[in-house]
Amino acid sequence: MILNRLRVQHFRCFRNPVELSGMGLGVHVIHAPNESGKSSLVLALARALFDRHNTKDRTIHQLRPWKTDLSPRITMEFEAGGRRYKLEKAFLDEASSLLEEWTGARFERVADSLNADERVRAFLNSGGSLSGATKLGQWGIARLLWLNQVPERQDLPALDPSLKGRLLEAMGIAALSPEEQTLIKAVDAAYCQYYTPKTGKPTVGSELTRVEERIQSLTENVTQLLQRKEDLSRNADSLADNRLRLTALQAEKDGYTKQLTDLQERIQEEERKEQELLLIRKDAERQRQRAQSLDEQQRALLELQDKATKQETVAAQRQPLLLKAREVFHVVEGAWKEARQKLKAQRDAFEKVEQRLERGRLLEKALGLQEKQHHLEGLIKQGERLEAALKNSMRKLPAGGLSDAAVKRAEELERKLLLARSRLEAQGTEVCFTAETARTLEWEEQGATHEYKLAKAEQQRFMGVTSGELRIKGVGTLSVRTGADEVCKLQAEVDKLRKELARRLHEQGVRDLPGLKTAWEEQRAQIEEQKQRQGALQAFLEAASVESLDALREQLRELAGELGTVAEQLSLSLEQLSAQKSPETESLSEELKRARREVKLQEKAHEEAEARVREAEQHQRTIALEQERALQAVGTLKQTLQSQLEALGWTFEQLGAEVAKAAAEVRRHENMVKGLESGLPRPEARATTQRGKLQQALEQVQEAEKTMHARIIRAETLIEQAAAEDLYAHLCEAEEALELEQKRKHQAQLKAEAARVLRTLTIAWQEQVSRSFLGPIENAVHARLEHVRGVDAPGRLQLDANFADAQLQTGAGPKALDTFSWGTQEQIQFALRLAIGELLANRGSHPEPQLIVLDDALVNTDALRLQRALELIEAAGNTLQILILTAFPERYRTLMGAKTHDLLALAQSP
Repeated sequence: MILNRLRVQHFRCFRNPVELSGMGLGVHVIHAPNESGKSSLVLALARALFDRHNTKDRTIHQLRPWKTDLSPRITMEFEAGGRRYKLEKAFLDEASSLLEEWTGARFERVADSLNADERVRAFLNSGGSLSGATKLGQWGIARLLWLNQVPERQDLPALDPSLKGRLLEAMGIAALSPEEQTLIKAVDAAYCQYYTPKTGKPTVGSELTRVEERIQSLTENVTQLLQRKEDLSRNADSLADNRLRLTALQAEKDGYTKQLTDLQERIQEEERKEQELLLIRKDAERQRQRAQSLDEQQRALLELQDKATKQETVAAQRQPLLLKAREVFHVVEGAWKEARQKLKAQRDAFEKVEQRLERGRLLEKALGLQEKQHHLEGLIKQGERLEAALKNSMRKLPAGGLSDAAVKRAEELERKLLLARSRLEAQGTEVCFTAETARTLEWEEQGATHEYKLAKAEQQRFMGVTSGELRIKGVGTLSVRTGADEVCKLQAEVDKLRKELARRLHEQGVRDLPGLKTAWEEQRAQIEEQKQRQGALQAFLEAASVESLDALREQLRELAGELGTVAEQLSLSLEQLSAQKSPETESLSEELKRARREVKLQEKAHEEAEARVREAEQHQRTIALEQERALQAVGTLKQTLQSQLEALGWTFEQLGAEVAKAAAEVRRHENMVKGLESGLPRPEARATTQRGKLQQALEQVQEAEKTMHARIIRAETLIEQAAAEDLYAHLCEAEEALELEQKRKHQAQLKAEAARVLRTLTIAWQEQVSRSFLGPIENAVHARLEHVRGVDAPGRLQLDANFADAQLQTGAGPKALDTFSWGTQEQIQFALRLAIGELLANRGSHPEPQLIVLDDALVNTDALRLQRALELIEAAGNTLQILILTAFPERYRTLMGAKTHDLLALAQSP
């Protein structure tokens, strides 16, 4: 298929129509910046060729321009099968599809609606999608030849039976006959009854799996019946054992019950003694707590008395320190006051020097402003002289003036006039007559007659426009006609050009073209003089850093105002200011620096004295505060000690006696507890301990007795149930059914193995056929890939029958394509498209030019390999149509004979 014209409207970023025309065989470079619609243009071409016009898929709705309800419309003219067609397709609202064929004079309708969609898809061996948008894998031959910007870009295009048949036909290889294909389908169907084609595992629901499931079910049933048989035998054996164990457990239970009755009296006596011991222990614990409380109170009071003594000692030690701190404070306070007086005097001196320096700077600024004023006045006078000279040169130029275009137009008219005259002379009648004797001739041309007298051997040349008539007295008349139809037109053109040239010369006030050129040269000299004067004025303004003389005048006014303000601050008039001398600001600045240093030194001395005063004052306050806090703590501690003694109602001596008495009472109660504990037996020998052990043993015997009862009941129930179900008969039937299913499984396995062997043979047969057409394709791809990558680059492409799995054969063995760089992968994809396109265009019984689309196909390729790829594209352009979409048109400028289409300019054109 070859694309001749493509028009896209209301499609994604193309809200307005954009059209590619003048297409055909050869290379076409369509360039635009990124996000300008290059890939959308390819997508529009694909949607027109492969999608049904009435589809409402979400993908089609996304083709509308952003935030609009416009419906995509695509028109394309193309050639397919040696004929020329036009397809008009609209999606969504008012969806339609119309296919027309060129009959030599106009396009005539061939098909419409779904019939048109199906017929266009058939051109490219595309089955299309029955519902929704057509996927990339359903693009037919375009999937083999187009390299789009899609996520599947790096995947090789897979082959369906239709595409494989097209390649076989191109290679001149006969495809499988209908009988052979029927046999292959039958073998595949038989194989699929037993195994899945992809994994080779048994198919779910096949005869093989059903037999296997039945065998597994019967095996489990037989296993369960055998297990029940064994359980039944074990239950019968354990029934008698459990009855004997039950009798022994009952005897053991009676013995434990009698021992518990005998221990009851001992338990009551031990419980009475333990109750008495518990009461004594509680009394002892109360006495221990009272003694501990009295001891803690005594310790706390002694601690308070000790703290009060320590605080009295601290207060006595702080008194001499406080007296010394007060003396130090008075000394540093006097030094601080003296430093403050010196600082004030130094600051007053600094302010006086600073005022003198400020006045000096104002005077210096005023003198500088006065000097700038004089400089600006001189600049303004110089600028006014240059401006007056420029205006004088502008007045010398004529009002209208001559333009370069007018002179060039006059020269062009004269050139056309000379050319028209030469063509007129070439087309007109020409007759040359040489007299043998003296003759009188008459020449008539276009109604005008002229008489000529010729001497012997004299020659006369006659020229006319369309025809002429030569009359020779005594001889006859000779009529001449050129038959040139264009002579009249040439004469009219000559007259028109002559009038037009005369009019233009008259408008400029000159007689001929040399006079016009002279006037133009004089005008150019005046313009050059004006430019020089204007340049001088502009250079003057640039040197003055202003845009115009008005800006200089404005600066002068502002400077005069500022000078008046400064003079007013100095209390001087402008005449007095001119008489002032320049102040010595440098010496004043040095004096000010010295005064500032003195001020800083005095400030530092003042700060240090003030810091010493604060430090002495803080030290004095700290010592006084410590003494005051110690005295307050002494009073507080003594008051707390006295209040606690009053609360107890004792003195220190009485509290000590109570503590000793409580300790003696604690010892007496502890001796009573020891006496009672010695009258009781050890814990492990007590009756309560033995009773617990007997009760635990009795409970274990009772639990074992319940378990034995349950086992006996369960065994009796299972034996009765097996007898009722006739277990042995069911076991025999299950074993017979299992043997029968195993025979059926063997037969199914024989059939499945036969189907597998047949499929292996047919696959080998098909692979042999496939290799017969893969070899030429691999050779063609390798030749182009070797040209691009160089002879030394390793790797030869190896394809499988469906292109689904491809590898690159290297010295280290075959490697998958995704293990190589992006540049190598895109070069392989490019070489594959180019090879298949040229094979389809040049080989087979029906070779046809093909369309190859390369959408930024070589973006990761270096400059050297890109140049080699361009050489392949140039060679292929004779038999293919190659559309290159790129954001970098400079990479393809070396392509010979390539047509360039600026997509951005096309989209912006009205």
